[in-house]
Amino acid sequence: MPEQPPITESERAPVSASAEVPIHASAEGVHIEPRKTGHRLLDLSIAASAILISLVSLTIAIHHGRVQQKLVAANSWPFLTWRTSNDFSAGHQTFSLMILNSGVGPAALKQLVVRYDGKPVRGWLELLQACCGVERDFSLDKLRDIGFESGGMPKGIIRPNEDVILLRLARLPDRPQIWEHLGAARLKLTFEACYCSIIGECWQSDLRRLDPQPTEQCEAGPDDYIEVGAGFDDTPALPVLQSR
Repeated sequence: MPEQPPITESERAPVSASAEVPIHASAEGVHIEPRKTGHRLLDLSIAASAILISLVSLTIAIHHGRVQQKLVAANSWPFLTWRTSNDFSAGHQTFSLMILNSGVGPAALKQLVVRYDGKPVRGWLELLQACCGVERDFSLDKLRDIGFESGGMPKGIIRPNEDVILLRLARLPDRPQIWEHLGAARLKLTFEACYCSIIGECWQSDLRRLDPQPTEQCEAGPDDYIEVGAGFDDTPALPVLQSR
């Protein structure tokens, strides 16, 4: 077979510059490098622009995350206050002490100290003994005799727009003094509460001001308001109420 003549340089196919891929070979292997223009300042400007765009995108993402976190906190924000109610119920006048959640999220009330005239009371019976002339040796089977209607255990979960009754007392025509003393006692009541939202944010509050103070956590104390107080909260027997 006759021997083919060698291909001259002019007969070689031209290689397109766009087909060239910049690579870098090292001991770790072959790596593709970003294409460069050949102009140092232009290459630096492109690299700086890419870094700037990345930083702006990261900043926007962080800001968006913080906005979402604030929205979640706002949608689960509880706000506890204390209030009284003086109304007619079941044909007779009643006076109530209550804790109300006027926020938009549930509140986990973990600590509550109620003080009358500066001294802590651990339940509604201790309050009536301190303010209203109820005898120290009071027996729980005489609740109707003082106009007692209800009293609750406030610590726990309080839903939005829900209130917890600390004490509701009826005005007895033949014994109105206790009811009247309780109404006057509201002016000497102070509160210390600590409650948390469902996402773990906690606040200390006097249940009066509109600016509760953030705190890391809430812990119950020995002076916490329980329910009855005066040593009756650990009594297993319930009082027997006689119908009128």
